[in-house]
Amino acid sequence: MMHYAVKYSGSLEEALLANANAGGENVARGALLGALFGAAYGAEAIPAHLKRGLSRSSEIEQEIEAFVARLCSKPAM
Repeated sequence: MMHYAVKYSGSLEEALLANANAGGENVARGALLGALFGAAYGAEAIPAHLKRGLSRSSEIEQEIEAFVARLCSKPAM
């Protein structure tokens, strides 16, 4: 997984495509790649055409925004 993250660090789409084409445990690797790229570059870095057409994508986006807002509003312990 780290191989794809480093080799394709400039493009989430290229990293996910290379991962899918590799076969094997590509679902788990893909989820980790998405989380890693999201943490590094933010959700805005995900190309719109990769999100378009996903089932319930607007609801998922609202849940993510609510989750992040709640995390950011918690006082540090």
